[in-house]
Amino acid sequence: MFQLGKGDEKVKRKEWNDALLLPILLLLILSVWVQYQAALLDGRAVQPVIFKQLIFSGLALGALLVMRRIPFLFLVKFAPIWYSFSLGVMLLLHWYYDPTMYLLTGTKRWLRIGPLSLQPSEMVKISFILMLVHFTLKYEKQARPHSLKADGGYIIKSLAIALPTFLLMFMQRDFGTSLVFISVLAALFIVAGVDKRILLAGAGALTLLGGCLLLFVFTEWGRGILQALHFKEYQLNRVEAWIDPFKYQDSISFQQVRSMLSVAVGGFAGKSSELASIYVPVRESDMIFTVIAEKSGFIGSSGVLFLYFYLFYQMLTAGIQTNNRGCLYFSVGLVFALLFQTVENIGAAIGILPLTGIPLPFLSQGGTSMITVCVGLGIVLGMEKPKKGRRVAALSTLKR
Repeated sequence: MFQLGKGDEKVKRKEWNDALLLPILLLLILSVWVQYQAALLDGRAVQPVIFKQLIFSGLALGALLVMRRIPFLFLVKFAPIWYSFSLGVMLLLHWYYDPTMYLLTGTKRWLRIGPLSLQPSEMVKISFILMLVHFTLKYEKQARPHSLKADGGYIIKSLAIALPTFLLMFMQRDFGTSLVFISVLAALFIVAGVDKRILLAGAGALTLLGGCLLLFVFTEWGRGILQALHFKEYQLNRVEAWIDPFKYQDSISFQQVRSMLSVAVGGFAGKSSELASIYVPVRESDMIFTVIAEKSGFIGSSGVLFLYFYLFYQMLTAGIQTNNRGCLYFSVGLVFALLFQTVENIGAAIGILPLTGIPLPFLSQGGTSMITVCVGLGIVLGMEKPKKGRRVAALSTLKR
């Protein structure tokens, strides 16, 4: 089991990390504003939208405060339990999926519990990172020198741990969220110091796979293969729309073209009152960035991007300052998960990346995503800095 190293001392709960808390609070406030603006642009009732977003923000903030009080050592120690439980919740989608969302999307990604609907794949993200950190620390405890054989074994075992998650993602046809988990794996492999030859080979294999997928999308026989692998027609169409959006602007790329036009209308400082608003389908969720771009232009969009990257910087800083590998690994994994979501969502909104349906952290509609993000951030906020002249216990110390 996990324990503190001999001669190490427990550190009292640290004071608030104001530099990390500030961007979190600003993004929670911003989420209410963008959902309000999205409702106005779409002609929907504003009060229910604001009330709902305030409730989500309050629950997310409460989750952050609770998780901050839970010792990181405790979370990592019992990571296999959290991971197994979250996978079990996701498995429930086979029977208790939301029928309304299934009719709209043809996928079983939302769990219906009475009047509530939640997305279990969001919940798995935190337990997935904790489980990988748990395994990585156990691997490092064996004190093996890095080599092709040792690191290859570590990667194979890590992929075996991740396999149930990817199988459930495949069953739900949630390719976009699967990419988030892949980014977490890649980040942990890099920060754990896996042999560069393995990393380069893996990067080459992923590049080759991506090229093959593109080839399959644009050939009739390739589409047949992808459809046999349960890829949906709309997923393949999104790739075509990304390559040449204006060619299909009246059909499969309608949403992305409207998104690009909305961003363009925002100009440098926001849309002029003389210009009409651009209708964007699902603006409040997948395309929430268009609200920021249209209302505040390049200046506001740049400010939001700065806020995100300031958040990521503070998360990494918090992990590094602990002098603790486990804390650092968790911070890096969470940062890369949020970074990938941010880049993919905004990239899709401005037309440089294909649509995948990945939400923009904090700002997209959906309470499950916001609460999950704040659970992870609460864990980072609860991490300890070492006192002067002292060393925080390494979480990689194990007791057999």
